[in-house]
This record gives sequence, structure tokens and C-alpha cells, in this order.
Amino acid sequence: MKLKQFGLWGGWVKLGVPIIMLALLIVSSSAATEQTITITDEDGRNVVVPVNPEKIVCVSPAAAEVLCALGASERIIAVTEDCITPSLRHYLKDKELVGASGRNTDLERILELKPDLVIAKTGSLFPEENEKVLVDCRIPVIRYRALHIDTLIPMIRDLGRIVHAEDRAHEIVEWIDHYYNTILERVSQVSESKKPSVYFMSMGHFDWTAGNKSAGDIRIAEAGGRNIAGNLSETVPHVDMEWIIRQKPEIIIFSMASNQYRGDTPTEEEMRAKRCEIMSLPGFNSIEAVKSGRVYIMDINMASGLSELIALLYYAKWFHPDIFKDLNPREVHAEMLKKYFGMEIDDIHQVYPE
Repeated sequence: MKLKQFGLWGGWVKLGVPIIMLALLIVSSSAATEQTITITDEDGRNVVVPVNPEKIVCVSPAAAEVLCALGASERIIAVTEDCITPSLRHYLKDKELVGASGRNTDLERILELKPDLVIAKTGSLFPEENEKVLVDCRIPVIRYRALHIDTLIPMIRDLGRIVHAEDRAHEIVEWIDHYYNTILERVSQVSESKKPSVYFMSMGHFDWTAGNKSAGDIRIAEAGGRNIAGNLSETVPHVDMEWIIRQKPEIIIFSMASNQYRGDTPTEEEMRAKRCEIMSLPGFNSIEAVKSGRVYIMDINMASGLSELIALLYYAKWFHPDIFKDLNPREVHAEMLKKYFGMEIDDIHQVYPE
């Protein structure tokens, strides 16, 4: 009887070993799966990335801003100079610099840092050959630029998943949605005849603008304006100055490039001088925008990341001051800086006149 019991137990032991090994294999496989997730980035690529990466090199200003807002600034080990915007000054001032921008990065230094993840800008703003070198060294690269709310919100959710800050990401998305939906709802009630014609001066140039379906074109439309270059097929078309004068735009918005001011944000004096220069251009005195004083200067750094919402609020207020009289974009900007970056707006002025 004892031998039979022993034999039965021995059978269970023999059977149990492979079962236990199989269970351990499943657990091990599950743990490995949890260590990575697949992200569909702004360029539409499915990229396998690590969860909770300890070392991130960020060469996308919008992504750097969102990571800091998510409370993950300590994971960023290096950035490009263009990432150090006013809201990130405190978080990134001591980070290693690996170039001026995504187009101009120190690839050798990035490799030496051995990051778990690199976050770059979309398309040609981060060279394909650089990505290939990184991927060949088993360093995943995801790409975001987030020039519009429709690309900003997916990026927030993606980065929230990556750094295990989904709740914070959800909170930020809800905050953005509140103001964004308010703009869209009110603008939807405005007739086409009441929408002002707008000329957008792109990237610090008087004669480069926003063409059809570009981020600038979409921003103008969503804020309730009519882009005078909206029928031009190029994303950033070059136009003749005489053409601008003939279009007689009712509003002009100039995107002030970073190389056009001395600090990390333009001063009021610098923006005022640029506005006077635009209003004094030959023939511009006949343009309605100049005659009415509806010429506005905006720091180029307002055109991506969380600041994109603030830019859209300014546009809406400039285009339709009556229906947005209860909204103060500067107050919302101050709210954003305090809420997500723990800083006061103080002397930050990225728009003129406000």
C-alpha cells in the first residue's frame, strides 16, 4: 500500500515538474511583455518601447514639455537647446545638451549616454540616418511634434503610458479638452461672413505662410478665421509681398523665431519693434490689419506642446473678442504654468499685444 502511494506521488511529481516549468515560463513571458509596450507615434509607426524608462534623451520640445508636466523630468538625461522653453527652464537647465535642435544633434554623445529611449521630432526634423544608427544599437526612437491639439492629446496619452502616469495624463487631457471644446463650440456659431481674413507670417519670415491643411491653417480655421493662403497647396508656401497687400488681410500674425530675440523668450520691446517693422513695410499701410492695429506677434515656442492650447486661445480672442470676452488667455497660461510646472507667469510675455 505504501509502495502504491509512493508510486502515485511519484507520478504526480513527474507530472508536476513540467506543469511548474510551464507556469514559470508563462509568468516569465508575461513579465517580459509588461516591460515593453507598442506605441503608434505621430509619424504613424508602431514602435516597441520600454515601460518606465530610466534614461530618456528628448530632442522634441513638445515631448519634453509633456514629460515634465507628467512629473517625469528626472527621467530626461539630455535635451537639445530648443527644448529649454520658459515652462521647462527649471527642469532642464542642468540637463546635458546634445545639440541645438533635432536636425543638429550630437549622435555620438547620445550613444555614449546609452538611453533607454529617444524622443525626436517628426519627419526630416530628425534625420532618418540618425534614427537608423540608434535603432541598430537597440535604442528605440519615437517621434512627436504636436503642432495641433489632435496630435498633442495622443502624445500625452502615449507618454503617460510609457512613464506610468496615466492618471496625470488623463487629467491634463481633460483640462485641454475643456478649453478646446469651448473654442470649437463658440466658433461653430459664427457665420462665414463674420470670420476675419488672416495672414500668418511663418517662422520669422514676412513672406512665408501657412498653406492648405498645415498646422497654421487648421489653427486659424478652428479659432474662427479665414486663412488668405488656405487655398495654396504647399504646407509652407513662399508668397509675394504684393500678393499679401492685394489680399488685404484683416488680421496679421507674426511667428517670431528664436533667433530674433536674445533670451529664451522675447521681451515686450523686441516684439513691439518687430510689430512696428511689419506695419512699416512698403505698401502695408493700405492693409486693413495695419490700419486697425490688428497685427500680433507670437513667440514661435507657443506653437507646440501644451502651449498650443494657449496660442489657440489667443487666436480666438483676437478674431472674435466679443464671443470670448470672458476668456483671458494670459490667465489660462498662468494657470497652466502653475498647475503643471509649479511656476508663476511673472515676466513671461510671449505675445504682443495681448
